[in-house]
This record gives sequence, C-alpha cells and structure tokens, in this order.
Amino acid sequence: MKTNIPNSSAVVVTGASTGIGHATCMSLIGMGYTVYAGVRKQSDFDKWMATGAVRPLMLDVCDEAQITAAAAQVASECPNGILGLVNNAGIATAAPLAAIPIDAFEKQMDVNVTGLLRVTQAFVPLMKTGSRLVNVSSMAGKVSFPGLGAYHASKHAVEAISDTLRLELKSSGIHVSVIQPGRIATPIWVSSRNTADDLLTRIPAEKMAPYKKLMDAVANSVKGAENNGAPATICSRAISHALTAANPKTRYAVGRDAKLLMWCRRFLLSDKIWDKLVMNDLKS
Repeated sequence: MKTNIPNSSAVVVTGASTGIGHATCMSLIGMGYTVYAGVRKQSDFDKWMATGAVRPLMLDVCDEAQITAAAAQVASECPNGILGLVNNAGIATAAPLAAIPIDAFEKQMDVNVTGLLRVTQAFVPLMKTGSRLVNVSSMAGKVSFPGLGAYHASKHAVEAISDTLRLELKSSGIHVSVIQPGRIATPIWVSSRNTADDLLTRIPAEKMAPYKKLMDAVANSVKGAENNGAPATICSRAISHALTAANPKTRYAVGRDAKLLMWCRRFLLSDKIWDKLVMNDLKS
C-alpha cells in the first residue's frame, strides 16, 4: 500500500539498462508508478522506449549536460515533484591499490561517488516532503576484500554521503535509505572482469608480479558472483520498500551473505581474524 508519499508517483532510476536498475524499474512499473529510466547508451534508450512502459532518459552520471537536461525534462513533466530518486548507476574496478593506474581509480570514484552526487544535486530540488532518496551501496561499503580496493573505497564513500544527506535533508522531509546488496548476479561483474583484463595489462609486469596470484583468485571470486549471486529482484524489493513504506529503513542489507558478513565484521571479528579468513578463502 502506498502511504506517506508526496503528490507524485514519479521515480527516477539511474543505471536502468540491466541488473538492479532494470529490475527496479520493472517492479515499480508493476506497482503503478511513473518510471524514468536513466541509461547511457542510445540502444538501451531505444529498448525502453519500445516497451512503452517507462520514460527513458539519456543520463550518464558523469555528463553534466545530460544530467541538467534530464532534470529539466522531469521537472517540466512532473510539476508536483517526484516521489523518489534511486541512485543505482555504478561500476566495479578490480586491481591492486598499490599498482592501479590513477586514472582508473579516478574513473571508479567519478562514476560511483561524484556521479551519484551530481545526480542528487540535480534532482533534490524536485523532491518534496515525503520524497525518498535511495542510494545503492553494497556490503562492500562496510567490509573490504583485496583486489577491489577502488570499488570498496567508492562504496564506503556512498555510505558516508548517505549518512550526511540523511541528516541534511531531514528538515525538508526527504528520507534517505541505503541499499547494501551482497553478491547479486548482475552484468556489473562481467563488465568488471572485462575491464580488469584490459586494466591489468597496463600495469608493468614487475609492478604487477607481487599481486598476480592474488588477482587470479579475485577473478575466480568475481566469476562466483556472476554465476551464483542472488537475483536482482531481491534488491528491487528492498528499493520498492524504501520508496513506498510509511516507515522506511535507513539501511537495507540484502542477501544472506551481506547480513552475515557485515554483522560478523561489526561484532565478532578483529582485523587479524578477518584478514586471515579472507585470505584463506581466496586460497581455497
């Protein structure tokens, strides 16, 4: 049941071409909401347009002009404002932090962190009392593993940004929620593996040598997420709850692995024990 929401049924979702973003759009369509699906590629825009189910937006979170144009379009079509913004767009870069090319690190942060803030700043003026801001973070924002340090850094930043926005937007009546998925079977891991294959060739052999075995193990772990991750629909259900519930949570840990690992890391495991468990798992 829709309760405690502003006089609008419009939701903007970034990164809506595949995975969690796509599943979220489909869920919201089924609930009767007006959905603006933000995508980077014209082919994805055309696919959504052909369905007639959503209003696609060209919305690259690193493109200021596209963001401004998208916000202007939504503002003109939704004079009563929007119900919510779902910041879902993101990438995952795999490389050892001590050797990662700085431009690759900057790209990771630009998409997952600065991009999220760009979009938020553009759409917050369209949000009224009762609107919802939902940021898709990850269990990677609370626990860290080797080989994915840039991704972890970006998601830790999303957690911090979300905490701050929750406090800053409270007086405006805008609720902020964070989604913290565990391993989800989405194309982000295929893209991450392909990007890593190219990225690691840019690192000089002598600089990469100490991390070769480690990154091979990380690659196998990523394949596990591709093949054995939970379906994206479990995230879309959490996002839908955050958007529509009378009393949404501030955080949604999604998936048994996310709930277990974050709880253990917070309450049970010292740094030394955690490090040993993680490295032993990668060796297995």
